[in-house]
Amino acid sequence: MSESKQSTREKAAAARAAAEASERRRERTVRLVLVLVVLVVVGGIIGAALWSTKKDEKPIDANAPLPAGISKEQLGAPVGAATKPVLDVYEDFQCPACANLEKVLGPTINQLANQGKVRVNLHPMTFLDSNLNNDASLRAAAAFGCAVDAGATAKYHSTVFANQPAQEGVGYTNDQLKAFGKEAGITGAAYDKFAGCVDAQTYQGWANLSQGEAETRGVTSTPSLYLNGQEIPRTELTTVDAFVKKIEAAAK
Repeated sequence: MSESKQSTREKAAAARAAAEASERRRERTVRLVLVLVVLVVVGGIIGAALWSTKKDEKPIDANAPLPAGISKEQLGAPVGAATKPVLDVYEDFQCPACANLEKVLGPTINQLANQGKVRVNLHPMTFLDSNLNNDASLRAAAAFGCAVDAGATAKYHSTVFANQPAQEGVGYTNDQLKAFGKEAGITGAAYDKFAGCVDAQTYQGWANLSQGEAETRGVTSTPSLYLNGQEIPRTELTTVDAFVKKIEAAAK
């Protein structure tokens, strides 16, 4: 093959690669923008739902057992070993907008946490149980606590949202919540302990504490993200790249 032909093919291959990368970035941006539209529309509805549940608050046991690595001072489930910046994420496992955000932004958040670029605290909420007349948010949050004990915090969190029922209000059964543990990579004796924890709903008290902490903080819709204590306006989450830059800037 002549040098000129090889050069032409290399340039063509590079151009194709650049075009494909650009298309992936465009699709990622479009997906996030669509999620944000959903958040803007749903946010007010969810906020009102949260306010209405305060009339029927669940009893909170201040001495309820907590999952591994969680303290009364910091009730969120930690992901990553970084100390700063700190990203607090408030979600309800039955919230469709939360599932959409997890699908689009979750892998990036987990990657940043694993790279030591951000400390993530995941705060489960349960207020949609009152809206949907079930207890699936509470049981899912409690099962999440069991997964935290098993060392599968981020994977279980992602798995539950990936399997969120298409019809809102259907919720999760305990068998499904246990099956998500296997899907998240919990095996052997660790799985047996996890399954027993789910059946016993060991961490329902923690779930109630987490919901109460969110209300005290003033969280009025899900998902809500706080970076170093300041809520991130949804208008600033325009693209995944913009989100990454915001995290990197907060680390300085």
